[in-house]
Amino acid sequence: MKKNKNLLLIIVLLLSLLLFTGCSFFEGSDNKETSSYVIDTKYGLSLNDVKNEEVVADSDVATVVAGLVMPATVEIETTIKYSYTYGYGGFFGGYSTRTVSDTQSSEATGFFINSDGYLMTNAHVVCIENEKNYKDLKYLSRDIKINFADSDIKFDVEVVAYDEDLDLAILKMKDKSEIENIQYVTFFNMTDPSSDEFYTEEAIKLYYGEMVVAIGNANGYGISVTSGVVSAPYRNFTSSGVTVAAIQTDAAINEGNSGGPLANKYGAVIGINSFKTVTTTSESLGFAIPSYVVMKYIDYVANNENIEIKYYVTNNRAY
Repeated sequence: MKKNKNLLLIIVLLLSLLLFTGCSFFEGSDNKETSSYVIDTKYGLSLNDVKNEEVVADSDVATVVAGLVMPATVEIETTIKYSYTYGYGGFFGGYSTRTVSDTQSSEATGFFINSDGYLMTNAHVVCIENEKNYKDLKYLSRDIKINFADSDIKFDVEVVAYDEDLDLAILKMKDKSEIENIQYVTFFNMTDPSSDEFYTEEAIKLYYGEMVVAIGNANGYGISVTSGVVSAPYRNFTSSGVTVAAIQTDAAINEGNSGGPLANKYGAVIGINSFKTVTTTSESLGFAIPSYVVMKYIDYVANNENIEIKYYVTNNRAY
């Protein structure tokens, strides 16, 4: 009986020693090679490339990002008066034309990119859709007003430039002194997947499954927040001979979200919410214009209009 007690004591001591020294009975359980799994895609995604960065708890992401980005986000209310030449055939043949005047109103989203009062939104927010198809189109007036979340105070803005193919527009406050301490976003400086640099070690990539937050004036109800993931870092769409890039996300994007920011979990803007695909057999297919496209467009406008448009970027996810 004494032998059994001694044997039991030895076993207990051995187990305690194993526990306190962190030993494991499972071979290879702490082998770092087990994390070398690679998803083989055209654009590349290696789990080894994902560095240990400052982590925001998943449960806090939407709250943290909203606190960073919402102060820079505004609701947009646009009223456009325009005219164009309408052609039609007569009952007895021939062809006639007449000038048609009309009004278009919409509600959408925009966000400040600097303290000088410059904002970004979608082109379709400030122009007539497919404007190239209208003969002799003239914009008689554009009345564009913005307001912050939960505020009825409206401010006037004007169009600096827009590109219907890219679906991007730059706006500016008519009087920036109306707002003290304008809050603005920081862009995430991703590498363009179509560039040679994308396949180098210095490339800054967006990863499948990254958490994102979309902020916007959904259905005109006011600024709201939705969250999701990057469904695909890079998509291509071709329309009228023009190919555009987009980020696919499952974060809810509805009418009115157009022009709003899509931000990563650190509050850096990775894209501008632009459109979604709706069919009877699909859902949660939202798309945003990537930040590298947005920044190139801002630079293009600034250089061609001979104006200075500051914007701020980060290469570090945990800035």
